[in-house]
Amino acid sequence: MYKLTGAALLALFCITAQAAGPASKDLGPRGGFLGQFDLDFGGDELATVYFEDDDSQDLTAGQGVTLSVGGYFRPIDASSFEIDASIGYKYATTQADNADINVSRTVMQLGALYRWPNGFYMGAGLVEHFSPELNGDGFFEDIQFDDATGFNVEIGWRWISLHYTEIQYSNEFLDFFNEEIDASHVGLRFTYRFGQRWTN
Repeated sequence: MYKLTGAALLALFCITAQAAGPASKDLGPRGGFLGQFDLDFGGDELATVYFEDDDSQDLTAGQGVTLSVGGYFRPIDASSFEIDASIGYKYATTQADNADINVSRTVMQLGALYRWPNGFYMGAGLVEHFSPELNGDGFFEDIQFDDATGFNVEIGWRWISLHYTEIQYSNEFLDFFNEEIDASHVGLRFTYRFGQRWTN
């Protein structure tokens, strides 16, 4: 499913590139800071929490919210091609009142994007997850995964985008998980680039 989503995003990139107009001559500052918020879904199931009303909730390897800060820079002043980098923290937990079973990791991203004067942009880059961990909160032993490297693609308009990340977690000492856990995910990304401008 997720690989098909990634392929669909790449196809949408091509459509957007053909539909978009020429690059803007007024691109705003050549570089600046950015703030980013991701809301992600997907990945293999890591744990299931059962509630007293017979309901349950799955915690997956790719889900969570990510808060990141970073910066962007255009290597060529008059170009619409940008490089951006960010570092953040990704966290997912359950709705249980008496337990804090969660998945956490530090996320670092390095990407490149091309944007058009109508506000559309597309991009791709590398993603690194540092110290991914499933915290059992005493209900089961905490599980640490190895650092993981993945690939991200996104397409967006101004401050909102749809993105897909392909990434796998591994831990050779796990007995009850497979050797690799699929932490790939799709999500909505909200990015504010300070000082950036668009033309209509």
